[in-house]
Amino acid sequence: MKQQQDFWKWAERQAADEVDSAPEGQLDLSELPPDLRLSVPDIQQLHADLAARLDGVDLVITDNLRRMVSARRKQGRHRLRLHHMFVGCGEETIDALVTLAAGGDDVDDARQYLQQYVDNHRDKISFEVDPDELQACGQHHDLGPMLDKWRERLDEDQLDDVVITWGRYGKGSRTIRFGSYDFDRELIRVHPALDQRWVPEFFVEFIVYHELLHALYPPVQDDSSRRVVHTDEFRRMERKFPRYQEALAWERNNLPRFLDD
Repeated sequence: MKQQQDFWKWAERQAADEVDSAPEGQLDLSELPPDLRLSVPDIQQLHADLAARLDGVDLVITDNLRRMVSARRKQGRHRLRLHHMFVGCGEETIDALVTLAAGGDDVDDARQYLQQYVDNHRDKISFEVDPDELQACGQHHDLGPMLDKWRERLDEDQLDDVVITWGRYGKGSRTIRFGSYDFDRELIRVHPALDQRWVPEFFVEFIVYHELLHALYPPVQDDSSRRVVHTDEFRRMERKFPRYQEALAWERNNLPRFLDD
């Protein structure tokens, strides 16, 4: 990370004379991956354009997967976090960013415009999974063979790129979600609470199977425009898990043990 930051400091110094005037506020590029190729002068110009209209801006350029734009006021300054897709954007987009940060009667129109901008530039979002992020082999259960087993049995082309990892412990909660499927990254995450000796392997395998079905049967909207995550076809396939009833019963009987931890 230090090497990356040193590079950006050097690049900023090299490009400083290409920006009309030094903007008031900080420019943070530390969240960008080292191999991302961006025009530093364009980044600085974006910072200058925003700062000129908002009386000072602390700008963070990100490579986020979910939140592309955020703006808040802190200690009398504007703090904007923008995905790098906004680097090199036009005047109309800058106007919308300024309106979002400053607030006012047109803020809803600005949000709508920026959402459309994001939708039109989704190709700039990097959904690829870094292999270093993946931790499939836990202390007691290895998710890799479970994924391979069911990917082979289901034998569907769209499952070829699905990867799996143990997730992370979150903050305290009175609920627990044993698994999740990230459609953009084709990534299954399994809650690390299941990586315990007393949790039977068949139940962990059921969670892997359940999340893999999400890749085959994505959510749909019903006639009332309600989002249906578990469709009839999904439920039909879920019941094909060899120890389906046993898995449901085990979850029902042992759920309090997870919530009491």
